[in-house]
Amino acid sequence: MKEEWWQGQSRFGIRPGLERIEALMERLGHPERAYPVIHIAGTNGKGSVAAMVTDALVAQGLRVGLNTSPDLGQINERVSINRVPLEESLWDRFGQEVEEAGRNLSDVPSFFEAITALALLAFARLRVDVAVVEVGLGGRLDATNIVPPPLLTIITPIAMDHTDRLGHTIEAIAGEKAGVLKFGSELVLARQSFPAARTRIVAEAAKWSVPVFEPEVEAWMTETGPALRIREGREVRVPLQGAYQTGNLETAWTAIERLALKGYVPRLDLAIEALKTVHWPGRFQVVSESPLIVVDGAHNLHGIDGVVATLAREPWNRKRWHLVFGALSDKPAEDMLDLIAPLVGDVVLTRVPGERGRDLSSLAPRLASDHWVKAVDDPVNAVEEALRRMQRPDEALLVAGSLSLLMYLNQRGLFQYMPGIRVDM
Repeated sequence: MKEEWWQGQSRFGIRPGLERIEALMERLGHPERAYPVIHIAGTNGKGSVAAMVTDALVAQGLRVGLNTSPDLGQINERVSINRVPLEESLWDRFGQEVEEAGRNLSDVPSFFEAITALALLAFARLRVDVAVVEVGLGGRLDATNIVPPPLLTIITPIAMDHTDRLGHTIEAIAGEKAGVLKFGSELVLARQSFPAARTRIVAEAAKWSVPVFEPEVEAWMTETGPALRIREGREVRVPLQGAYQTGNLETAWTAIERLALKGYVPRLDLAIEALKTVHWPGRFQVVSESPLIVVDGAHNLHGIDGVVATLAREPWNRKRWHLVFGALSDKPAEDMLDLIAPLVGDVVLTRVPGERGRDLSSLAPRLASDHWVKAVDDPVNAVEEALRRMQRPDEALLVAGSLSLLMYLNQRGLFQYMPGIRVDM
């Protein structure tokens, strides 16, 4: 499949700004204006919320486009129709259109801008009824912010991440995320861990006359995943294991209720049924039952804190956990390890392949007094080393620290992401 567009383009380069995507979309005839959009920003939880909202819409008989990032091994996973990745032939066809449209632009679009253009073009060509679009980084200057005033804007929890790009305070980061707000839309705002983030977002919403809707009921965690009680005593459940998914369910259901009032979810009973089987890979996901292997793409302090909260709960707290950990160079690996270390035993530190991967071997002494710890450069070998250390039936392996780490392991066939698998313990 097509994975490169213009000469000199870098897959991993980050180039904020809307000028290039605006020029590209103009040459494509502005396909982003052909359908209503649900635009999702935030630090963590965007993908899980997008999956829940998408499944609820699909259950209504709608044709729903979904654009997310990053992928976990196949680039066409970033663009799907009714949760089915775009066919390879269509990916290449639309990719060729994007390349032709962007040829000879004075400023070469970035890789992410090309993917965004491809997604928005595909949704128009395939005549979706609605598109769910996940912000890549930030919001205000993100390529996805080319979309017109959305049918609905969703902002998930804000936390400290990408501070080199978004600012060094929670208020600054929240302000960048709130840059997706537009007059004529409305906002579903997740519960925020930082009151200052909520204050900044609500203030920005007021500037644009955007009404704000926040979750009114609290979800709780069961052994099979989060649950939420709505009107008439009915329960909404999702089979996602991370404790942090309670908040994502609250946010998604608030959005679904807003969409119901707009006529996009006329049957909430069908939405409830659809959420019973929702899946989203790489978020506290069981990929093997024997031995028990769980993967989680948590890549910042807020994400790792959610993993820690999950490990502390039944039935996961009955396991002796081994950890394979890798992180990108711009992430606070030391602080992330400090959070999770008290809940795990053996630790294998590894390096995410590529120019952004960080060599964590220097962190081994930080853990050595309380843990068996080893640095293994190759992630596949790191997982194999951890598995060799597992001797008892109550032992389990957690692989965490980076979605890029999970992508690398998945591409090499070490494990495949299987929806719906769970363990009775």
